[in-house]
Order: sequence, then C-alpha cells, then structure tokens
Amino acid sequence: MPLPGETPAQLPAAEHDEMKSVSGAARHLPTRRSVGLGILAAPALCRPLRRAFASDYTSFPFSVASGDPSASSVVLWTRLARSAFDPEPISRTPIQVEWVIARDRDLVHVVQSGVALARPALGFSVHVHVQGLQAAQTYYYGFYLGGERSPVGRTKTLASPDQNLASAQFSLVSCQNWENGYFDAYRGIVEDDPDFVLHLGDYIYDVTRGGGVRQHEMSRLPMTLAEYRARHALYRTDPALIAAHESLPFVLLPDNHDALEQDSRDPALLARRAAAYQAWYEFLPVRHPARPGHPSMRIYRGMDLGRLVRLNLLDTRQFRGDETICKSHSDPRFGFGVYEQACPAAVDARRTMLGLPQEAWLTGRLRHAPARWNVIGSTVMMSPINMRHDNDVYRYLGSWDGYDANRQRILDTIQRYRTPNPAVLSGDLHSTLVSRVVRRAGDDPRSGVMPEFLGTSISSLWPEPLAAPIRNALPDNPHVQHYDSLHRGYLRCTFTPTRMLVETRLISHTDRPGGQVRTADRFVVENGSPEILLA
Repeated sequence: MPLPGETPAQLPAAEHDEMKSVSGAARHLPTRRSVGLGILAAPALCRPLRRAFASDYTSFPFSVASGDPSASSVVLWTRLARSAFDPEPISRTPIQVEWVIARDRDLVHVVQSGVALARPALGFSVHVHVQGLQAAQTYYYGFYLGGERSPVGRTKTLASPDQNLASAQFSLVSCQNWENGYFDAYRGIVEDDPDFVLHLGDYIYDVTRGGGVRQHEMSRLPMTLAEYRARHALYRTDPALIAAHESLPFVLLPDNHDALEQDSRDPALLARRAAAYQAWYEFLPVRHPARPGHPSMRIYRGMDLGRLVRLNLLDTRQFRGDETICKSHSDPRFGFGVYEQACPAAVDARRTMLGLPQEAWLTGRLRHAPARWNVIGSTVMMSPINMRHDNDVYRYLGSWDGYDANRQRILDTIQRYRTPNPAVLSGDLHSTLVSRVVRRAGDDPRSGVMPEFLGTSISSLWPEPLAAPIRNALPDNPHVQHYDSLHRGYLRCTFTPTRMLVETRLISHTDRPGGQVRTADRFVVENGSPEILLA
C-alpha cells in the first residue's frame, strides 16, 4: 500500500504480483477446465495471434479498460467473472491471463505481450502496467483465457514531457448515479476522441434513494467488500460506460460517494473505507494498487501533457478535517443540510483539505511549473460562495469553503511564484459553474487568482433545494459568471499555446437511453490572463 510520498518501487514485492508479466516466452497455461470454466488453454504469445475465439466474452463480462497513461506506459485492465451478477469466486487459486498490446485492432502487429495473475484476493481483477511504449501513440490490446479473447480495447499514450505540443484535449466527467439515469453522455466523449477522460469522482453512488430511473442491486448502503463489489459490477454494465472504457484511457479520482470518509479513527469507518478503496481499485484501471484490508491508498498524482499542460490531481477526501464541524450551528432544512452556517471553527488555520505531505507536493509542482498551463484537478469546488439564510451566512463546507486556510496557502503559492496560467477543474455540484477563484466571496472578480470550470454530472441530479440557494446568491457572488443546474453532460477541455477552451457538452436526456450530446457554451481563457471570455 503506497502511502503519501512513496513510489510503487518502495512497496513490498508481493504487492506488485498482480501487475507483473512474463513477456514473449512460450508457455503452457492452466486450462479453463482446470479452473472449472471448461475451455482449452491458449497457445503461447510469441507469435502474432490468429485464432478462433468465443464471441460472447463469458469470462470478461466487464470488458476491458485502460488508464493512467504516461508518455511511455499505460495500465491495462480486465476482471474475470462468470457474469456481471455472479459473485461466486471462479477459482481458489490465482489464474494466469495472457495479454497483448499491438498497433492494430486485429492484434497482429504485437508490441508487447505477457502473462498476468488474476488473484482471488483482488477479485480476479487484472492490472498490467505496460512500460516502454512510444509517446503520443494509439495502441490496441486484449486479454486471453483459454480459447477465449476479451473485447479489444483501444488506448493512447501521452506526448513526451519535453515536447512542444500544438494542442491537447481531454474530457472532464464526474458524478454518475445509476438511479438517476443512463450514462449516454459517454457516447459523445467517444465521438470526440480526446486524449483521455479525466473522472473527478463519484464513479458509483453508495446511497440509494429509490424511485429512480434504474434500481440499485440493494437499497441500503454498501458496507462490506462484497457489497461494494456488487455496486461496482452493476455500474460496469452500462453500455455507454463500457464503450468509453474500451475506446479511451481514463484518469480517475474518488470522491464522497466512492465512500472515502475523511480522516477517522473509527474502526467501522476504516473497515468500510478499506472495502471501498479495494473495490474501487479492483474495478478501475488505476496505477497505484490497494492492499486488501487497508484503509489508505495513494491517490494524488501529476501528469504532464508535453510542455503544454501540467495536471495536478488532488486527493480531497482522505486527509481532510471534519467537514461537519458547523452542523450544530446550522438549519438542517436549508439545502438538505448540505450547506452550513459559517462558524469560527471552519476558518481555523490548522484545518486542512490535503494534509501536509500532499500540500507540500502540490506546492513544489506549482513553484516549479515548466508547462504553459498549470491545472489543478479537484473533486470539489475551490471558489468561495456565500449564501444567505435567515440573515446568516451559509457556505458549502464540504468544498474548499470549509478549508479556507488551505485554499489561501495555495493561492499564495500561485501568486508568489507566478505559476504560469493556473486554472482549476472540479466537479461534485451536478451543475456547470464557471467562476474566478477570488480570496473572499463578494470580492471584485478582477482580483481573481485563476479561473475555475466546474463540470456537470454524467447523470446525477441536483434538486431544486440544492440549486436554489446558489442561484439566489449569484448577485452577491459576482465572481461566478455562469451557473446551470438543469443539464447533465461533461466538459471538453482543449489547450493550445495561446488559449484554453472549455466547452459544455450537454445531453438531451438521461431518463431513457439514446440521449444526444450538443455543445452549449464555449469559454476561453487567453494565455497570460485569468479572465474568462465567451467564445
């Protein structure tokens, strides 16, 4: 289990077993019959693969995925199961799975191949960290078990960190609630064909409210590893989400509905968090492994898109102080209790969102920033917003408004070291919100340190009692330039040396399949200026 500041190389060797591979050599693998699945073993991968395969992908019900790309590597993922709804283990022992990555969709022009272990302790998930790839290339990949091949996936590597790129593009998504509707916005992303998909949390929803478009597999909160596995398995049956994972690499952060509680000493919460972490890792193509039963995991990390864009991806859940610190002062009827009255404890200088090691890491990357654009990826809103209720000031203390001292230190760093073209990309509010990050709500927007683009949800709704307080507060918060709580979709982010373009890509409906994506608004930030313009 990597702790903050550690690298994978510092982990015990046993924790790398799942990502190890044996490349190129001839071998004889266990037959499918030997693990109770009744299909013959695959021949060796030392030559181009031209075989007949089963077409129903019975061992690969969750298809394939890739993630955490760099200029020379990518994580390839799959998960073995009898079906998406069969929780029984498929073997008592690890299963060897062949993998191949190639330059063509037929997997004939093989670049690398090997064998990975699908381990019972990690739910027979497979994570292969393929290294030694070429920068800025498209690759295809697949897995083999016996006489069966998985669906063929498509992935991409990033440009070399020292390359002067003409452009880079990625899609920003968050908050996909199975109950609220279908995830068809991903079909628009596949058509856009960005470099990757940046997912800022709430890949699943732990809470079940009922009466929705689709039903969760159970109504109560998942608490155990088996229950979290079942929730993830359900979400991974959405056809549009499957198609997106098959087509593009994902870069993922968890948020609150992935059940990552703030820092806690409660054994029950820690056990639940350990289960949530492990299931999240088992079902997603992420680089840093979870260790079974452990309630911590390395999440924050950085990415460089040539010399054009530096991404700083934050863990805003694992180290934060208590976000309910002002509950006793607040009216629980206002915004369902999500918004709280601002109390003195919330502005205590010792409060932290990131924890000291992560904050030091972020400070170092903002101080020494070689890229033209330097972007912070936050699962929650960074801009301050004041709301009024019964003549009291209320804030969303689950966002950076509950950790103002930490926010001020980040803004201080950006201004002191003149970080080039800083910007924030965020999620969580199930709305589109565009603003300037000012020091205090109500400040002149021209004093804003950087722009923030908060993307709406894939399907999660934002009820009127949550939307109305923000909408009604807009006159008192002039730094917020755009707010839309009615539409679902994603943001398409395109960077060039001269500008940052953010487009709202909204879907016509999510309550039934077949929603169509359109471009609504286009916002531009010019090189050297934090001002947000309409394109």
